[in-house]
Amino acid sequence: MGPTEKQHYLDSVDDSAADVRHIAYGKLYCASVGGHVYAYDIKTGERVWDYAAEEPYTEFLWSNNWWMKPMFITDGKIYVGHAEHSANMPFPRGAPFICLNATTGEEIWRVDGMFRQTRWGGRAIIGDSIIATMDTYDQRIYAIGKGPSALTVEAPMSGVKLGDSVVIRGTVTDISPGTWDDAIYMRFPNGVPVVADECQSEWMPYVYKQFTRPNNATGVPVTLSVIDANNNYRVIGTAISDATGFFTFNWEPDIEGQYLVHASFDGSKAYYGSMDTTSFAVDAAPATPSPQPTQEPSAADLYFLPLSIVMLVAIIVVGAVVILLLMRKQ
Repeated sequence: MGPTEKQHYLDSVDDSAADVRHIAYGKLYCASVGGHVYAYDIKTGERVWDYAAEEPYTEFLWSNNWWMKPMFITDGKIYVGHAEHSANMPFPRGAPFICLNATTGEEIWRVDGMFRQTRWGGRAIIGDSIIATMDTYDQRIYAIGKGPSALTVEAPMSGVKLGDSVVIRGTVTDISPGTWDDAIYMRFPNGVPVVADECQSEWMPYVYKQFTRPNNATGVPVTLSVIDANNNYRVIGTAISDATGFFTFNWEPDIEGQYLVHASFDGSKAYYGSMDTTSFAVDAAPATPSPQPTQEPSAADLYFLPLSIVMLVAIIVVGAVVILLLMRKQ
């Protein structure tokens, strides 16, 4: 093996070398002033991967990358965040907090502008699968982890006729403790919608930091099933909630009687699952009226009436001709 590849030259000015290096999973991990996260094989010195934490706003005054620090390594992942020495005010926008695959360096998630770390105070830690960290943009402490959800489902309150469709609808909302804050409740009086995992990096800054609402936010799948009047259980379909948390589904029942409707969200990496139940009734379809018998036309209808009409027309024509001749004689 040749010499180990050099790191970014700015890493040389870090004055706290002890907290920029960690060993785990047979690798040495480094992150420092140059804004790169490196992984080296501890037996060979070979660089295994390199992740650059790019700064897109050009507000960080002396680099194109964010100054990064390793926070902790766990569960096959390494978490890194931005912490700067004696930053100018106002702080550069969008400081990242990043989770990387410790084996490959692949970005698992990155959220910009949410959790700016502190150089001098305590930095992010993890316990019971919850990350606790301070954000030096707003001087608040945050807990990051999988949150609870709440699901509601509704169906028609009055009976529908067999052959008609029913509309099943409801909501899926985030009921994490952070959403109980008055400032959040006033912005989301109907609840904070649950969105897909891939939307979280933009959705969380929108909810908690009043960033711009993401245009591409999508909801989550809700499985709908019924127990019919014959006590048979069956899945009738899946509805996808939208960015407001609302879902709707049309279905045509196939037998009469009462139906129990069960709606469930199985959960995701960001949320625990939830469920709810409702019911509706299907009444018998109205009876189809019997057709009235039609009477066969009589001989008079078939022959006498048409002949009478023809004779009447002939008499009228003859009368008209006679009148015309008399008028000419005068």
